[in-house]
Amino acid sequence: MNIKKQILLLLAMFGLVAYINASHNEFLNLYPDCEDNETSKIYEPNEWPKNLQLPVFPDGGDIEFIRYIYDNVDYPEVIDSITTDDKGNKIKHRAKGTVLVHLTIDRCGKAVNPVVQESVNEKYDAAAIELLSTLPMFKPGVLDGIRVKVGLLVPVPFTRSNPKKKNSWGGGWGDDDDSGDDGWGSSSSDDDGWGSSSSSSSSSSSSSSSSSSSSKKTTKKKESSGWGGGWGDDTVW
Repeated sequence: MNIKKQILLLLAMFGLVAYINASHNEFLNLYPDCEDNETSKIYEPNEWPKNLQLPVFPDGGDIEFIRYIYDNVDYPEVIDSITTDDKGNKIKHRAKGTVLVHLTIDRCGKAVNPVVQESVNEKYDAAAIELLSTLPMFKPGVLDGIRVKVGLLVPVPFTRSNPKKKNSWGGGWGDDDDSGDDGWGSSSSDDDGWGSSSSSSSSSSSSSSSSSSSSKKTTKKKESSGWGGGWGDDTVW
């Protein structure tokens, strides 16, 4: 079973009622009046200690974080190509790609300092930064009983075609019949849309319109979370 099917299965197991009632305020008052103004070490994805308890997204952890990103990301109008269907109707296709963003969860549980690590185009980059600049409060990471700052690599995918209208529970999952796009940031069967990127004529660095596939390198799997580790596989970007 590939990663996308695994994610969809997990979503179903969580249940629609839990999703509808998610307020993302679970950790809002966990540390009232907390301010993390002191300089301290940030534990980055390539140096997470084995006993590090990673930050937790409210109301569902990693799976809810995926849903939050998918349902709240803004889609700027960036057209990659225009095709014609069998009836002669013109179909606009959005640019596709995955913006990879580094951010830090501080010792109060706040997501701070989002920075684009892998760009798609300026508009998508800006949309990803805007989304990740207003995240709800996490449960902060803990090492040896002490709260610590933890760096995360967060993929924000943008589908090739116009995003589907959300159904009654806000999911919007499924295949896009117009373009063959699976709704997870790529029409390529070997791209899971969550951190691995494929070439696109519209993908770019922050100042250009060309893209390159991100190279992967093997690292040790972190069992407690996928953030920064390739969503459950053993790769990082």
